[in-house]
Amino acid sequence: MKKTLLIFFIFTTSIICSQQAIMFSQYYINDYIYNPAITGSKNFNPWTLQTRQQWLGFEGAPLTANLSYHGLLNNRSAMGGYLEHDRTSPSHHSSFQLSYAYHVPLDGKNTFLSLGVGAKIMYYYLDFLPEDIQAEYDPAYNSKAYESFLGDANSGVYLYSDNFFIGYSVINLLQSSFNEEAGYGFSKNFEERIYYGIIGYQFHIDRDWIIEPSSLIRNLDNSYREYNFTTRVIYSDQMWAAASIRSNSSFSFAIGTNSDKVRFGYSFDYYYGEIRNYQNGTHEITISHLIPSYKRY
Repeated sequence: MKKTLLIFFIFTTSIICSQQAIMFSQYYINDYIYNPAITGSKNFNPWTLQTRQQWLGFEGAPLTANLSYHGLLNNRSAMGGYLEHDRTSPSHHSSFQLSYAYHVPLDGKNTFLSLGVGAKIMYYYLDFLPEDIQAEYDPAYNSKAYESFLGDANSGVYLYSDNFFIGYSVINLLQSSFNEEAGYGFSKNFEERIYYGIIGYQFHIDRDWIIEPSSLIRNLDNSYREYNFTTRVIYSDQMWAAASIRSNSSFSFAIGTNSDKVRFGYSFDYYYGEIRNYQNGTHEITISHLIPSYKRY
């Protein structure tokens, strides 16, 4: 048991900064959560529910879920919001964000430049189980080492058309701090500033088949970088399959279906790094309900 806990804390300590903002394998379905400028850029207004169970079978493994919605208010302005909860035991993080974007047409009606801003409120707390607390008194390991509400802001830019998209965003602009050390000397806590870059292009092979390569890149102020490269094959805009490779020593395989009103996606991540011996992969599910959008032209 002690060995398992030791492995767990060593591993989670190495990723605690990156867990401040989860990176979903199916980012191409719910890309809005990475860039407020994507607000209202689709041909529909999506309600999206996304869940990710990381490292199945690993005690205390991260579990994340979010619910998002965004859409046009008129032919230029758009608003959206999302609610997210991330559990990386013993850490818990809940956040709510609102975003606004303004879309500028560049060639009449096919290409747009969008500028977006977002504001969010977050709640963090540590919740150790009694059996996880050391017998000797240690202020860093108590049932409520710290808890706090935080506020922060995001911004982004997004260039897109029917066939391509490219965007850049900065999350946690203010780097809000807990303004105290967890456990009276254990460590300082603040929101890490995160930079996202996203790019993709759709190649229309014929009237039915589309190949869409894309990439999502994340960079933290502490120089930690994560890459996700994906190729998605879409048939008749009704079915799709995707394969991704990530810099966190994992492959992802996904399948999905589309209809006029509902979209569904499932992905499985296989880890080929050292952690493969301690878990059974990561499962992710995405469900979107599509609402007709205001016409932007």
